[in-house]
Amino acid sequence: MTSNNKLLPIITNLRNFKTRLYLYKITLACLAIFIINLIFNCTKADEIKSNDKFLLDAATVTSPKPDYTLSLKDAFSIGNDNNYDIVVAKKNLNIAYAQVIVAKAIPNPQFQAQLGFGPAFSYLFTGQTQQILFTEQILTAGKRTKKINLALANLELAKLNLNSLTFKVHNQIRRAYAELVAANAYEDLIDSQRNIAQKLLDVAQKRYKAGKSAYSEVLQAQLNVLQFETSQNQAQTRLQQASCNLALLIGKKIDKIELFEITENGIFQLSAQKTEIVPSPDKELPDIKDLILKAYSVRPDLLSATQEVFANHRAFTLAQAQRIPDLFLAAGYAFTAFAANQPAGLSPAPAQPGVFIALNANTPVFYQNQGEIAQAKDIVRQSQLKIDLLKSQIARDVVNSTTSVNVARANIYNYSQNLLPLSAHVAKLARRGYEVGISDLSSAIVAQQQYQQTLSNYFDVVVNYQNAWADLEQAVGLPLKF
Repeated sequence: MTSNNKLLPIITNLRNFKTRLYLYKITLACLAIFIINLIFNCTKADEIKSNDKFLLDAATVTSPKPDYTLSLKDAFSIGNDNNYDIVVAKKNLNIAYAQVIVAKAIPNPQFQAQLGFGPAFSYLFTGQTQQILFTEQILTAGKRTKKINLALANLELAKLNLNSLTFKVHNQIRRAYAELVAANAYEDLIDSQRNIAQKLLDVAQKRYKAGKSAYSEVLQAQLNVLQFETSQNQAQTRLQQASCNLALLIGKKIDKIELFEITENGIFQLSAQKTEIVPSPDKELPDIKDLILKAYSVRPDLLSATQEVFANHRAFTLAQAQRIPDLFLAAGYAFTAFAANQPAGLSPAPAQPGVFIALNANTPVFYQNQGEIAQAKDIVRQSQLKIDLLKSQIARDVVNSTTSVNVARANIYNYSQNLLPLSAHVAKLARRGYEVGISDLSSAIVAQQQYQQTLSNYFDVVVNYQNAWADLEQAVGLPLKF
């Protein structure tokens, strides 16, 4: 019993030693794992940093610097001179002028001569008549005047068609310029958001170096930055395509990637002031009825359609006049030549001269232009029906475009006054919370992505407003100034 009592402390100490030794082993193993993980993370971070420049250079789309600054007014001016459609339409105007000259032309007289030489004219007993004459076509029923009136009507129609096409091209240039402005603004948006993501990455690296976070947060923040490279590529592509489309509309030769420096992006900067492209979104629109009445009086394609009816009516009156045939008046000089030596019983005679007048005309017995007259009459009626259809379309376009403008204005107000300030504030709080350590990185990234998406949606709303305004101007038929 006594010996057992003496061995008990020894056994207890031995057990405690084994326990402490086991704990030491576990501690050393954990320390080794920590050191290995630290070395691996540092090596991996160095590899990622060393590869960053290569990855960015290989995956980034770049654009050349803009060659010159282009305002909307300059785009209109250049487009008037160089747009391919306008250039072709101007040639049509020259053709219409030439048609007026053709219509005013008086038919040239025709010259005819019948003169003979040789035995057939020298040894005839009864003589041979020879003659010289001129024939002139006389247009009856005022055909020349009606042709001139028709040509002048077509000339006026060509002018109105040119004005209509010019307005249409201006509307297209306005849309293309607005898209270019949006592309520039979107590029600035991506750059600013990438800078914010870079700040989050800097904070994550500082927290990691201070031992306050794992290296996984650094990788997560770095991934968030790298994701903007795709958005930047998309922004560059959109910018290049918008510049190319605008270059085509203003008639510029396209043989390389070329950018334009624009002068307007105010509305994308959350300003409510009037810009060169569109008026301020808070500007009230006129009444729809007033816009429709204004469109009826100034819309270029309606004016062209009205002039087309007038020109077709001129063609109808000319077709009616064609029922009366034209006259062909001839006047000439004739003489009869006798043989030098006449047979017995006939005495020699000198040449016998004379003057004559002839009149020819078509006789409309079987056909009196019934088909041409019916065709011209139906064309007049058809063009009149086109005006009725066009007026209905104008009223529809004005109503729809006005509705689109009002909806876009309301959305711009909602974004600029509510959504954008709130999302920006949330993103700022989340970023600040991560900096001081009261929130995690994921919350900051999600808030930033929400703010970016809100800004992107706002840009889409602004583009919709610009397109809706362009639709309204196209529906009314003139640039709206307020």
